[in-house]
Amino acid sequence: MCRKYSQQHATAKKSAQRGSMLVIALFVIIVLALLGLTMTRLLSSSSETIIYEVLGQRALNAARSGIECAVANEFGAVCPHAVPRVFSGVAGLENCSYNTPLPDRVAITDGAKNFTYLTFTSTGQCTAGKINVTRIVYVDVML
Repeated sequence: MCRKYSQQHATAKKSAQRGSMLVIALFVIIVLALLGLTMTRLLSSSSETIIYEVLGQRALNAARSGIECAVANEFGAVCPHAVPRVFSGVAGLENCSYNTPLPDRVAITDGAKNFTYLTFTSTGQCTAGKINVTRIVYVDVML
């Protein structure tokens, strides 16, 4: 009789444990799914940040090109680029452009000396798909 009781007790114990494995398996699946979703979002936002960073650097380089061209034109050298300039065939500056308006001029008198204060502004812009990044560079010059 002892044997029958312990067999029944063991069978009842196994029946009670069968459902707990299902709950543990579901818990593990849910936790892994949430972890995978979090990693996907993290990688997606990370790659978007890198795109903005790269396009920002390219836009800054385009704006610097505009400033250099405008300053060169002001001091007598001829820059062959039209304003606004759209880069085509320039490695690293594809889909980029700059716009450099004429510099702001302010006449300054200091005693018997006359100076001209110039402010150059250049706006560089790069696009990739729906992403558009703009950088502005200012340079002040006194003649």
